[in-house]
Amino acid sequence: MTNISRRSALQLAAGAGIAAASRKANAADVTLAVWTGYPELVPWYQAIGAEYTKAKGTKVTVFSTTLREHEQKLAAAVPTGTGPDIFDVGQILGITFIEAGLIKPNTGAVEALLKSGSYRKSSVDQFTIEGKTYGLPMLFSTPAMFWNKAHFKEAGLSGAPDTFQQKMDYAKKLTKFDATGKMTRSGMSLRLSGQGSGIAEKFRFILEPAGGTLIVPNGKGKYHQGYDNDAGRNALKYYIDAVQTDKVDDPKVQHDAAAFVAGNTSMLMREAWVIGEIQKQAPNLDYGVAPIPAWAGIGKKKTLLQHNGLWVNAKSKNLDAAQDFQIFLSSKEASVKLTQMSGWVAARQDVDWSPLLKEIPQYEVFVAPPKEVEFYPEPVMAAWNEIETRLADRLPGAYVDASLNDPAKLAAFIKAAAAQTDQILKQNDLYGT
Repeated sequence: MTNISRRSALQLAAGAGIAAASRKANAADVTLAVWTGYPELVPWYQAIGAEYTKAKGTKVTVFSTTLREHEQKLAAAVPTGTGPDIFDVGQILGITFIEAGLIKPNTGAVEALLKSGSYRKSSVDQFTIEGKTYGLPMLFSTPAMFWNKAHFKEAGLSGAPDTFQQKMDYAKKLTKFDATGKMTRSGMSLRLSGQGSGIAEKFRFILEPAGGTLIVPNGKGKYHQGYDNDAGRNALKYYIDAVQTDKVDDPKVQHDAAAFVAGNTSMLMREAWVIGEIQKQAPNLDYGVAPIPAWAGIGKKKTLLQHNGLWVNAKSKNLDAAQDFQIFLSSKEASVKLTQMSGWVAARQDVDWSPLLKEIPQYEVFVAPPKEVEFYPEPVMAAWNEIETRLADRLPGAYVDASLNDPAKLAAFIKAAAAQTDQILKQNDLYGT
């Protein structure tokens, strides 16, 4: 289902009206249903839910599936009133529920908490649409670069690379092959395949430091593509070089966090949850975490600022209890436990992270990033998911296409992809130069 059709379906179902809330139900008779697309959050939800039951009497159930299935189930269930009372999802998809009237504007204590100073201004801005706030920021999905210290020491490298060009040079020294020429350890693990918008999201990890962006605001509420340029071509060439020319990554080898945890790749750009996986599966792994490198000649270290939100279903029959539990889940104490138990970094800025950093110093880049790191947020628009998803459909084939070693053909690929981005903006009445 495309983003546009999903939104239309949500709006159609929402048009039937929001179900009346049973606001005066006895707490002990209420059971709140929570849905998540992050299985690693289930123990946290259950632990905080047990605390809430003890304090308020209200029971909590937690349902989890894969992220893609979670999004599909929410799109089908929430409009019909059969969905959860509370759910988490990224702002990129939360906006579709907001536009369909399936998430109502914050009021009362939820609004007060969001604006209390407990969250960064950038977080409040991301959860504000046309002057009204919706939901609460739950966690950051912000990437950094993981590097295997033992591999680096073995290769005679003393620290993490500062630029992507240096990263490629390091990767050549870190990559290993067997006697048949088969890659046994990649120097870096890039997102080369997969489903949904994530492939394009990871492409931005290189595009943005290189000086480009997927869409550029014109200052008047409209946008146009921003990567049919040197930055876009350089970012794509970086991937093609990694796979085809310098051979520091290969679609056939193990990828992503599983590869890093297993010691089968030396460098990985990923979010803080990987630390949680390392703690569980490879507690003796010798690794560091550094900011995403800069692009030589540009000089800025930039990284994505992406929020996952905690939302109350407007069709919940237990609105008061759901909003109360939403606040309970967002306390300082619950925020610390979220990071300790899942690896994800909670979105509150007023948390004392010093005990955690003393125990696991690799979190520092995530909870106290260097001042020179610049953040680029995701646009708050329903069309954004389609823009990234349609680009993501194109990229995996490009990474292994030998013809794109021809600069002219590479430029033509970027031009066509960027034209598609502009076309999506036009279809949504969002295009402007």
